[in-house]
Amino acid sequence: MPSGRALLGAALGASLVLNVALGALLWTRPQPVEPRGRGFDRMVSRIEHTLPAEDRPAFRQVLERERESYAAELAAFRAANRMVDEAMGREPFDPDALRTALDAWSARWAEFNLAFTGALVKAMAVVSPAGRQQIAAARREARR
Repeated sequence: MPSGRALLGAALGASLVLNVALGALLWTRPQPVEPRGRGFDRMVSRIEHTLPAEDRPAFRQVLERERESYAAELAAFRAANRMVDEAMGREPFDPDALRTALDAWSARWAEFNLAFTGALVKAMAVVSPAGRQQIAAARREARR
């Protein structure tokens, strides 16, 4: 019968081997690509990364082709976003300026959303059924 010291040594050795093996597995496995950018660019990047690789080029191509249909609204929304940041950081703080900036931001968001909807629908039309299902699943997961 092995001594307690021998059993402890075997357990520690097995633990070390298991930790090295798991560490190597974690170290060498591919890391998911985190979507980059902010706001709109990040949203589009997240959609693209959720899509199967074969759907991504067509999806991106439609959004680029349709860009003129939403570019002005996107630029206005981004400008309104900057106005909110400026009003929020202003010293002395001016609540009315922030309220005005937030009202403009909300209006620009609604305008952009309406303009972009058509482009997004067209882009989804070229995505495979499996890709659209993956997007729907990702949306459900994000709401949890």
